[in-house]
Amino acid sequence: MSTGTIYLNEIEDRSEDIFEAAIIIGERSRQIIAERILKNEIHSFEKNSDLSEDELNELKTEIGLNYVEMTKATSIAIDEFCNDELDWTYEEEKLEK
Repeated sequence: MSTGTIYLNEIEDRSEDIFEAAIIIGERSRQIIAERILKNEIHSFEKNSDLSEDELNELKTEIGLNYVEMTKATSIAIDEFCNDELDWTYEEEKLEK
């Protein structure tokens, strides 16, 4: 699923500058990926696994057969940012409270 055209002015209007927006969107993308891993929607394969190479290949094949394409985490984060669904604070503000 594509987000479509993204106008940088729209993103910049929602934050103080484009770099701030990029950091916010990037952090939200990481959160989405972490949530997917916790829900086992994304499978990670560690190199130091107890599985033999044949078992690992069989597992990867099985997962590949059941593959469901998900919307990219970055696309979701950009949509949430542009729809004012994200809240953020600055470290200085956290320290003062």
